[in-house]
Amino acid sequence: MIAWNLRLVAAGLLSTLSMDLLTGLAIGLKVAAPLGPRLVGRWFVSVARAQPIHADIAQSSPMPLELIVAMPVHYVIGTVLTAAFVWGTGVFGWSRGAGVALAFGLSTSVLPWLVMFPAMGYGVFGTHGPEALACSSAA
Repeated sequence: MIAWNLRLVAAGLLSTLSMDLLTGLAIGLKVAAPLGPRLVGRWFVSVARAQPIHADIAQSSPMPLELIVAMPVHYVIGTVLTAAFVWGTGVFGWSRGAGVALAFGLSTSVLPWLVMFPAMGYGVFGTHGPEALACSSAA
């Protein structure tokens, strides 16, 4: 059981790392824009303080530990989503093929687009966020 749990955690960390690497590539190709880890950490801390909704998270006062919490919480979320995928494939009998895994991974993109960005005050898909969030395919 312990070995299985360690493999699940490793899969979650690897899944999240691969997403981060692909995000870095998308930012480099100018098809996505970054959201700084301080703002993400600030939002995570504000959620923990039961204040998840902001008019503009960048205008909110900096919070203690916001930079320190950003990456660990991000990777915990990725690991929980990986566990949900593994659980779903077992309980619902979903195929564990690459196509299903890719579809599940892509579907998790709705979490920041439809939950985090609006709660940060940036609207659905971050459309009302700062200029730096605007995605552009122009180089």
